[in-house]
Order: sequence, then structure tokens, then C-alpha cells
Amino acid sequence: MRTIYSTDTYKMATKKEPKVKLTLTVKKSVVENAKNYAAQLGISLSQLIEDHLAKLNAKEELKSDKPMSISDQLFGCARGPLSNMTDQEIKDMWVKDKYGL
Repeated sequence: MRTIYSTDTYKMATKKEPKVKLTLTVKKSVVENAKNYAAQLGISLSQLIEDHLAKLNAKEELKSDKPMSISDQLFGCARGPLSNMTDQEIKDMWVKDKYGL
């Protein structure tokens, strides 16, 4: 899966934080492709990686802010013949089946 970034993504205001050096071991072809991609966007490879990691961190923070309840997790997972019926229609059907009406 390929993530496509627009140049607007990189014009975000950032806090001034101290930078640290990071050494990674990555396939040469991946680095070359990433450098070319960053150049097309007019940013450095370091900025591209920093922005991507910041987005991952932001997504994790959103997930951890409020844990989903069981009902939220299960909402919409069951689809069947009753999903298009109102509660009253389901109750009427149940009564007809139970009492043979």
C-alpha cells in the first residue's frame, strides 16, 4: 500500500524541539526511491521520515485517548435480515412466530 503525500502536508507549523541523529539500516533501493520522492515534494528525506513518524504517533494518540466500548467495537458487525427492520417489526414477527398468529 502506498501513501501519497501532498506538499501541503509538509507546511504544518512545528514546535522547535531538539533534533537527534538516527541511524537506520534500509535497502539501498528503498532509500533511493525515498530520496527521489522527497525531492519531488521539495523536502529532505529526514523531514519526510519525521513527518511520517509524527503522523503514526498522532494516530496512536487518537486511539489511546478514549478506549472504544464493546458496543462501539461491535456496532455494525452483524448484518442480516433483521438489520433493515424496526424494533416493532421484529417484535411483531417474534410474537407471530411464538404464538402462531
